[in-house]
Amino acid sequence: MIAYDPKKWLRVLFDFPRSPVFKTLFLDVLGAGAWAALVVWVETEWLRVAVPLGPAFLSILGIILGLLLVFRTNTAYDRWWEGRRLWGQLVNVSRGFARQLAAAPLERRAQYATLLADFPGALTAHLRRERGVGGPHVPNQILSDLHREIRADAASGALGPDALLRLAPPLQQFDDVLGACERIRNTPIPFSYSSYVKQFVVLYAFIMPFGLVKEFGYGTVIASMFTFFATMGLELLAGEIEEPFGTDINDLPLEDITGVIARDVRAILVAD
Repeated sequence: MIAYDPKKWLRVLFDFPRSPVFKTLFLDVLGAGAWAALVVWVETEWLRVAVPLGPAFLSILGIILGLLLVFRTNTAYDRWWEGRRLWGQLVNVSRGFARQLAAAPLERRAQYATLLADFPGALTAHLRRERGVGGPHVPNQILSDLHREIRADAASGALGPDALLRLAPPLQQFDDVLGACERIRNTPIPFSYSSYVKQFVVLYAFIMPFGLVKEFGYGTVIASMFTFFATMGLELLAGEIEEPFGTDINDLPLEDITGVIARDVRAILVAD
């Protein structure tokens, strides 16, 4: 995830080397400009016959395209934000669970600290399929080990008489976070919708020069390039963030969050 200071907007504005959208679209925008220049040249210098597609028709298509892009970007950002919210919940649950364990006279605090610290890293690898689809479900195994240790210490009296009742809600929250993250990963944006938006953007860029050439002349080239950059840029931004658990530069910083959880639970449980 790219770290930046939102108050330094000029630096953000001109930070092209770290802009994946700019780098991805640079040649495509030039291609849109070349197509517009060709259309203008053919209609004004060669055939001298304007295709009857006026700005009003483009406005209608633009409204439809705008609605599609708004829904596309909102849906993608909702997935990204839900992923961040779930990992924030994981941070809070891990800390709170560690504090409850630290309040009991346990002899195996280091073992609990290891399980809690290993879980987010295993979840990261699982969400990124780093161990393969058919491999072991490591986060599930860690939670099973955590449940088993809690039951053993509760049975021995080390956690107090109400340990299972008191620790059941946070244990369930670990499962809830795991299941919700898997839901996001396993349910991508429908292919037909994503494909349709891309096709609509390209079609809009294809016909735009025909609707503007009569009024703008060679200024149609600049208008087409800016419009293509704006519309396809929004589509690419949505594609960047719709899978929040990946390794792209705009995905969630799972390694950093994992480090925070590991540091905090160890500080709570084995600081002494």
